[in-house]
Amino acid sequence: MSSFETGVQLFKKLLMKQKNMDAYFANEEDALHHAFPAKATVHSGPFGIPMLWSTARNYLEKKSHEPRRKEALAYVHIPFCESRCLFCMFYQNPWTAEESERYCRNLIREFALWSGRPAQDSAPIKALYFGGGTPTALPPQQLKELLIAAKKYLPLSDDCEITVEGRVHNMTDEMLEASLEGGVTRFSLGVQSFDAKIRKEMQRIDTPERVIRRLEEIAANKQAAVVIDLLFGFPGQKGTAWENDLKIASELPIDGVDCYQLNVFEKSPLNKRIQAGLLEPAATLAEAADMFARSVEVFSSHSDWRRLTNTHWARTRRERNIYNSLAKGSMDCLPFGCGAGGKLSGHSWMQERKLSKWNEMIEKDQKPVFVMMKPQENWYLLRTLASSVESGPFSLKAIGEAFGAEIEKPLKPVTDQWIRAGLLEKKDDLFIPTVAGQFWYVTMAQLLTEALTGVLSKGSVRTEDLIEQSVYSPNQGQAWLDGVLRK
Repeated sequence: MSSFETGVQLFKKLLMKQKNMDAYFANEEDALHHAFPAKATVHSGPFGIPMLWSTARNYLEKKSHEPRRKEALAYVHIPFCESRCLFCMFYQNPWTAEESERYCRNLIREFALWSGRPAQDSAPIKALYFGGGTPTALPPQQLKELLIAAKKYLPLSDDCEITVEGRVHNMTDEMLEASLEGGVTRFSLGVQSFDAKIRKEMQRIDTPERVIRRLEEIAANKQAAVVIDLLFGFPGQKGTAWENDLKIASELPIDGVDCYQLNVFEKSPLNKRIQAGLLEPAATLAEAADMFARSVEVFSSHSDWRRLTNTHWARTRRERNIYNSLAKGSMDCLPFGCGAGGKLSGHSWMQERKLSKWNEMIEKDQKPVFVMMKPQENWYLLRTLASSVESGPFSLKAIGEAFGAEIEKPLKPVTDQWIRAGLLEKKDDLFIPTVAGQFWYVTMAQLLTEALTGVLSKGSVRTEDLIEQSVYSPNQGQAWLDGVLRK
């Protein structure tokens, strides 16, 4: 099996060879398994234009004194882990008591850095997300102090969703108590698999039995939503292992489940072990498609599970999935911490990833910008299109109307062909992805984004690409809930 990057490069080469709309067409035979030759990207959306570091810093400093016009998100990155999982590409630093103490002190300092500036204070924060890394690798008291500081310096809305990402291994009674006292409303826990063999091979710490027992204990608290991630496509996961994962997850008293496809990245420890013959290959795209389809079948068969997006399921009303849903779109997101990413007025940026450099800049009261991308023309429209397709049912007519543009007609050759191929169905103005379309959703979102970019570049469609008009937010969850796809 080739790496994820190899598939992306293959896809790009095929697109470059064709100049017309048929470059975006799908294979009309067996769309679930073979609609496209590979996945096009990890996250879909319009491309940005790199800015010089000095220009980026000056822009951000200027922008920090201008008010935001809408609600925003906030992301806090904790760049520590106790150990590295084989498949993970987000590992940065091992946890140490000394580094952890300094980091938390400086993170609070970063919260305060823009306090009083309009870019931070002028409109409410709708969702706050502590990600990593492993936020629960911090001592409970440190995490609580960060949560309290975030509430002090950030204008959190009254109903703000506050998520802490973590491992079940770290979710002690002390961690649970500290998190709840700090205001956490949602835990996102990376289970990945309940299979003992897979967990051991991927260097996950706890046994399946302990994971299940602890999830039941945390969920029994009922003070915050408990959501888990499952990955499909691991070596040896096909068949019984995945079936058991789905059965266990669907029967647990938790609030939500994400089912994500495993991406085997070229430089990951997992790929190196596969290439060395130490592990069997991960699932092929076709095999992963079957695993995804089975997840849809299992969760759809339970009346207490409802669908929020292509990959996310909720069992209770506690699970709102606000951050994950809105972060895909054009909403501003204020980043804090080493390696955090965010966006402001369409400009996306990554903060300094080297821990020592990040600490140094914060201790000089400098916002630690590492790289910034200027939005391409029509960014808000293109970002809204991509996020809508990624989420589930979408309306090109409604998106176009929100931006004063006719986009459904120029994209009709592609959407008509995708309907013929079995990726989409159409009900009134709503395009509804089939199970095959749900599996290929990121690729489809990227292809439609690139197709519309080409149309707009020819000047045949005029848009009003203003921040005020980037408000289209289709209620995909309601569409799923209404049973559009349940026939």
